[in-house]
Amino acid sequence: MHISSRRRSCVLAAALAALTVPMALSPHAAAQPSAAVGSQHPPRTERLIVGFAPGSPKARSDQAVRDALKSRKTGTALTFVRRLATGAVLLKVAQRTTGDHPKPLAAVAEQVKSEPDAAYAEPDSRVRPMAAVTPNDPFYRFQWDLWDEAAGMNVPPAWELATGKGVPVAVIDTGYVTHSDLQPGIIPGYDFITDPDRARDGNGRDPNYHDPGSWTEPGQCEPGSPGSETYWHGTHVAGTVAARTGNGVGVASTAHDAGVQPVRVLGACGGEKSDTIEAIVWAAGGTVPGVPANKTPAKVINLSLGEKAPCSDTYQQAIDSAVRRGTTVVVAAGNDNANADDYTPANCDRVITVAAGDRQGNRASYSNWGPRVDITAPGGSQGTVNEDRILSTYNFGTTDPADESYAYLQGTSMAAPHISALAALLLQLRPRLTPAQVERVIKATARPITSCGDNCGAGLADAGAAVRSLTAAADRDTVPAGRGLPARS
Repeated sequence: MHISSRRRSCVLAAALAALTVPMALSPHAAAQPSAAVGSQHPPRTERLIVGFAPGSPKARSDQAVRDALKSRKTGTALTFVRRLATGAVLLKVAQRTTGDHPKPLAAVAEQVKSEPDAAYAEPDSRVRPMAAVTPNDPFYRFQWDLWDEAAGMNVPPAWELATGKGVPVAVIDTGYVTHSDLQPGIIPGYDFITDPDRARDGNGRDPNYHDPGSWTEPGQCEPGSPGSETYWHGTHVAGTVAARTGNGVGVASTAHDAGVQPVRVLGACGGEKSDTIEAIVWAAGGTVPGVPANKTPAKVINLSLGEKAPCSDTYQQAIDSAVRRGTTVVVAAGNDNANADDYTPANCDRVITVAAGDRQGNRASYSNWGPRVDITAPGGSQGTVNEDRILSTYNFGTTDPADESYAYLQGTSMAAPHISALAALLLQLRPRLTPAQVERVIKATARPITSCGDNCGAGLADAGAAVRSLTAAADRDTVPAGRGLPARS
């Protein structure tokens, strides 16, 4: 059975022209001023770190330091705070003025350094996260899905601790059309489409994972079916996972230092289940006859595709194979405002099934729902307002590839890669997390969606809370427990 990627994997709000970002949002629009931390001067502090010569009593005795400070007759007043693990001591600057003029802290350090027994003295300077407080990507201001308090995934706080660095994410989809906002993070993938007509590249399976376009002629898919333009679905999904961030170009993304491995299974008229199943196995590092081994097995697989059907034995076997290898599998719930239990692979075991949230933080009207949903992530609102959808990387071509662009799309296809990216953040911090543990952390830290009851899983995913929970649990070598929401098995 064909996988209807256009109808079920992505809700296109209007014709392609309406989804293309307005001309003002050109790929290389002037960047807004960056708020990167490293560009600002740190504030003054009120403490010094002082080391003493090895033979000095002050090098080993806190009381000797206190006595010496009490007996000082000149210079800025100092008080003892504590001894550091290196053997140096931390001193508080009690008075930093000489007459009516502030004495620079560096000058106080030089004064202390010149005193007997002092080996060095330096200000206790302020350190900050090296992530940008506000990315300088010009379209970031339109990406409510990352930062909006009510409807977004609270991503910026997570960047202080993780960006997905070193985590490969396989996007099993239409492939990848070259885009400068994605290219630095692309990992070689594979084209698993066996039907040359569906592949539109003149052959069957091959190492060329680039998307040549998935347009169709009238009647091509089935008798009486309309023709369609190319929708660069895989590239849009990939941009949500790992578009480069802080580069002054285009959009930001949740896991902007993760690697994206494009794996083609969807072409003209959708794709075949058999191709998708083997793509799952290969992406996770399994063996597929006639296909070279995957040199960079994915730690996360994103499946923004599906069909209305029970979970087949072959789908479950492929997913089980991936999970046994430690790969987290994330699946879009579907876009028919129906029970996700009727849609596969969203209804398979050992996957994270993702519903879509709208611009107000509720379940999107089109999103599938029900007990099979594990979590909700931003997918965009249905309507006529572009800015209420999800903005990501795209292409201007309506058939073959043309110039790169950005576009607004909506659907559970757009929600799923938010969760795949969040999984990459968690796996950067704790590479040995199992897929069940990744799911548990995401569920345990979600924000409830009261308007949805039990139909939105654990609620709206919260990247900042999920990442912080892992760092808080690191000393205990544990994983946060769910709110009565064990990982589905």
